[in-house]
Amino acid sequence: MATDLRERIQERLKDLSKSMRAASLDGGLGPDAIRDLMRRPNDSPTMETIEKLARGLNTTAAWLAFEAGPKTLRPGGSGLINANRQFTLARVDSAVRAGAFLAAPSFDDDLGEVISAPRDPEYPFARQIAYRVEGDSMNEAKPRPIREGDFIICAAWEDLGIEPRDGQLVVVQQTINDGQLRERSVKAIRLMPDQAEFVPMSSNPRHEPIVVPRNLEPNDGRKVEILALVRYVFDNQLIR
Repeated sequence: MATDLRERIQERLKDLSKSMRAASLDGGLGPDAIRDLMRRPNDSPTMETIEKLARGLNTTAAWLAFEAGPKTLRPGGSGLINANRQFTLARVDSAVRAGAFLAAPSFDDDLGEVISAPRDPEYPFARQIAYRVEGDSMNEAKPRPIREGDFIICAAWEDLGIEPRDGQLVVVQQTINDGQLRERSVKAIRLMPDQAEFVPMSSNPRHEPIVVPRNLEPNDGRKVEILALVRYVFDNQLIR
């Protein structure tokens, strides 16, 4: 299960047998920077601060922030992997929320907002899209719950050239009334012989699966499509 930023800091301090003060100073921060961060669990460090913390903890900013990529120095290298090569900018799309059909104008796919995101090692060519999650339809997702307020970093489905597979977590959109009403939500794919199901993983029983034929073309007036494949999840303790 993914760990919290502060837990990863503690892990690196233990790995290095290093004090909070020494790691703070080695990262170019004040002597009490890590101690103060530990004392204020609701504070959200900036990516600049995380990069400095990573330098003081001999790790990468990607691992420290997202538990992604290398944890330690590059083997045989003389320093850390450049943070600019570990991160990219993901466009922030509309929020995703299960069970709510909203008017099409409510979905603004060009918010003009971007956030830092780890580069995707498996799909480096795909556009990265970020969504903020609303609601509890995936609060029991595995291996990591997806909760209200979390960000998910996704790869644009149309860029991947892959077929849906059992267990994939995806952003799925269904529209009705000729596209005038839309619902976007995070679901897990379950493939059956004659149908595909996009299922919630929730402690809340009110959430229901989206069930369509295997070709994703229902004949009841709905249009259902996969928008993105979920690749990373991180909480609102890091980005607000």
